[in-house]
Amino acid sequence: MPCDPEFETIVNRYRKPLTAAAYHLCGDVDAAQDIVQETLLDAYRGYASLRDHSAAGPWLYAILRRKAYSHRQSKRPETELPPDLPSQHPDLLEELTRGIVIEQLAVLSQDDREILAGKYLLGLSYQELSESLGIGEGAIRVRCMRAKERLRKALCGSMAGEN
Repeated sequence: MPCDPEFETIVNRYRKPLTAAAYHLCGDVDAAQDIVQETLLDAYRGYASLRDHSAAGPWLYAILRRKAYSHRQSKRPETELPPDLPSQHPDLLEELTRGIVIEQLAVLSQDDREILAGKYLLGLSYQELSESLGIGEGAIRVRCMRAKERLRKALCGSMAGEN
């Protein structure tokens, strides 16, 4: 079955952000890659039903969330992230900062990670998150603000604990 060039464009645009979001939702690199593959396979199968191709991001995120949820139900999530995550950035300070943020994201609730992953890893708008999560846009804004505040507090606590 030949692949639609428009679908290929969507895959190329969203593969990395989906992988990052999947990782933050499940905490396991291998599982995240599997979840993304399953997400893209389901998306390919249902691509003809996608009416508005500009809404591909929220649509893919909704599929990804279901896959991540199924994964969590079938396996206990890990409580700790691997300490030596591969880094795409040569700058040591950026690598250390990223590691601390990733570590503290793992401390947040699943709901907080879901909101932050959708907003900042996939770059979804509040409206797109609202549609994807089935929650009102106002509630999404509040949840996002609160999740960012909890992440900020976790990061401050992490930094204070290292001194």
